[in-house]
Amino acid sequence: MSLIRNRFVKICVVLAVLGVGMVASWAVLDTAFHATGDYEFCTSCHAYAPIAAAYREDVHGGNNEFGVRAACNDCHLPHDNSLHYFWVKAKHGVVDPTMELLKEPHEIDWHAIRERREEFVYDSSCLNCHKYLEEATEGNRMASRAHRRYFSGETDRKCVSCHENVGHNRLGYHLEQMGWKKEDSEAQQ
Repeated sequence: MSLIRNRFVKICVVLAVLGVGMVASWAVLDTAFHATGDYEFCTSCHAYAPIAAAYREDVHGGNNEFGVRAACNDCHLPHDNSLHYFWVKAKHGVVDPTMELLKEPHEIDWHAIRERREEFVYDSSCLNCHKYLEEATEGNRMASRAHRRYFSGETDRKCVSCHENVGHNRLGYHLEQMGWKKEDSEAQQ
């Protein structure tokens, strides 16, 4: 009887240790993901100065009457499932700092990257905050008509296909003011 009891106690201890370890691991990862996904962290690299300036001017960057702002992770990471979120976060966690170290800041062609914005902003992210957009626009004929094809699945367009400057107000202006000339970008292509 005591042999069964000892095994039971050992199993309970092992399960408790595993449970505490899993919770502690989750807490550390969750804290790290949030700490490395906000505006201050993401724009700490020199190459992101124009992106930071444009973000601060935007409604999503806190330039609104409530002072509410979206974190970089809110728009630039997918919110369709946790595995996809973690994969994209890890990929950018390796690629972005590597590019910052290996390239001169003005070698990054932000103008060309802006043209590929659908690759860097996820509809699942937009709809994570704007989850009631379809219902909210039903009473507004112009907004409802603009979004009807999107919500019915009749188009492949993404949110940022129509809302080109969302999240980074006057980004082209800030890029050019800080030395990223559009002509230079076009000459490189």
